Amino acid sequence: MNAVAANRRQHVRVAGPFDGRRLGVIPIEVRIYDLSQGGCFVNSMLEQKSGVVIVLEIDVPGEGWIRVKGQTLYAKPEFGFAVRFVEVSEELSARIERALRQMGESSS
Repeated sequence: MNAVAANRRQHVRVAGPFDGRRLGVIPIEVRIYDLSQGGCFVNSMLEQKSGVVIVLEIDVPGEGWIRVKGQTLYAKPEFGFAVRFVEVSEELSARIERALRQMGESSS
């Protein structure tokens, strides 16, 4: 198993979609999929290289808007790119975990 495949399986994921924004000079509206404590997948037609640090805001049900710093892992051309969250505070991690638990319980 390669490192990328192993990284994709470390956390429970919720499919989404979730509303989001990629922050920068001009915020870009995006759709977020496969949200987990470790990262997400950003649906975007913009080309994205791996290893780029980005900031996302994600509207997480039950928690509201959260802001996360991430690093791009890999791209799926014409669909988007995977992001691994970096520099996650304990508070942010707890908010994400709480939201994922609630979404998991409601889908059971």
